[in-house]
Amino acid sequence: MALIVLLLCLAGTAVSQDVILKKDNTTIVSKVLEISSSEIKYKKWSNQEGPTYSISRSEVISITYQNGNVDRFTESSSQQDNILINPNSYSKPVFTQQHSPNTAPPQQPTPDKPKSPYSRGHVQFSLNGGVAIPMGKFGTTTERYTSFYDFCVPFQIFAELLGNASQVGVGAARTGFNGSLKLHCPLYENGKSIVGMPLKIGVLYNGISDSEKQTFKSILEPAVSETMNEGYGVYGFDFSVTKFPSYYNFSAMMGIDYTYYFNKSIALLAEANIGLNINHVTAIEMNNRLGGTYLGTYSSTPVYSMKEFNFIYKTKANFTYEIGGGFLLFDHFSIGLFYTGNSPIQLSYDVDAANISGGESQLAQKLQVSSLSIQLGVHF
Repeated sequence: MALIVLLLCLAGTAVSQDVILKKDNTTIVSKVLEISSSEIKYKKWSNQEGPTYSISRSEVISITYQNGNVDRFTESSSQQDNILINPNSYSKPVFTQQHSPNTAPPQQPTPDKPKSPYSRGHVQFSLNGGVAIPMGKFGTTTERYTSFYDFCVPFQIFAELLGNASQVGVGAARTGFNGSLKLHCPLYENGKSIVGMPLKIGVLYNGISDSEKQTFKSILEPAVSETMNEGYGVYGFDFSVTKFPSYYNFSAMMGIDYTYYFNKSIALLAEANIGLNINHVTAIEMNNRLGGTYLGTYSSTPVYSMKEFNFIYKTKANFTYEIGGGFLLFDHFSIGLFYTGNSPIQLSYDVDAANISGGESQLAQKLQVSSLSIQLGVHF
C-alpha cells in the first residue's frame, strides 16, 4: 500500500513540471514564466521562490509542459516567433507568426483622415447689416387702375398730364437699410473649400426720396383736392400730405453658399438664396385744411368735408431672391455686396375717408422692389 502511494506521488510530480530539452540533450526541470522572440525565462522547479533564469531560444529543442503539451523550437521559428507565454497561465503559450508572402495580412483599421485646419464642423450664425441702395424702378408704377368716382387714380392722371407718370406711384425709394440673421450649415468640406446651406431671415427698409415727396405734394395734393371740390361743387377740400409711405420687406430664404480660405485670416464668400418676401407699405396720410366745411344736405342729412384722406396699402407676399459675395476675415467678420430682387407685385390699397359715397374703394398699383446692399457681418 505504501508503494502505491509513493508511485502516485512521483507520477503527480512528474506531470507538474515543465521540462526544457536543450540541444546538448540535457534537461531543465522548471516552471516556465515567459517565452520571447529571443529567450525563455523560468524558475527552477526545486526553488520556485528563488531567482528567475533565462536561456536563449536557440539552445532549446522543445518544452514539455505540465499538461502534456509540447512546443518545439527550430531556427526558423526562433526568427519568426514574436509573442510569449502568459506567465500567469499554465496553458500552452500562444505565438503570433509573421505571415508568409502568400497569406494576406489582416486588414488594419483605416486611421481617421486628419481634419483641415479650415474645417468648421459646426453650424455658424451671423448678424448682418448695411445700406440698401434702390435699383431700377423701386416703388414706381407706370400703370393705371380703376378707382372711385369713375376716374383713374387721381395723382396718376395728373402725373400723366405733367409727363411724370414713371416717377409717381407708390413712390420712388431712397437709400435704406438691409439687415439679416443667417445660419450657415456646412454640408461638404474639402481642404480650404466649404460648401454649405444658409438659412436667412431678413428685413429691407426704404423710405421715399425727397424729390418724390415733392412730387407727391405737387401732384397728389391738388389732384385729390380739386377732384373732391369739383365732385361736391363746394370749396371744402384743401389736402396736404402729412405722412409719406415707407417700404418694409420681410423675407425668409435659403440657398447655397461657398467659402474658400486663402489662409486662416481671409476667405472668399459667395452666396445665392431664394425664398418668400412679405411686402408692407405704410399708409399715405393726408389732412384737409378745410375739414369740417359744410358741403350741403343730402337725404335730409347735413354733410361736412372730411378731415383726413388716407391710402392704406395691404400687405402681400411674393417671390424674392438674393445673390452676392464678399470676404470673411479671421473667421468672425465679413464684408460683402448683395443684390436683392422681388418679382413685380400687384399691391392693392383702400381709400379711407369719411363722407365718400359707397364707402371704401379698392385701388391697386404695381410695386417693384430691388436693391444693392453693402453689408457688414459678425459671425459666431
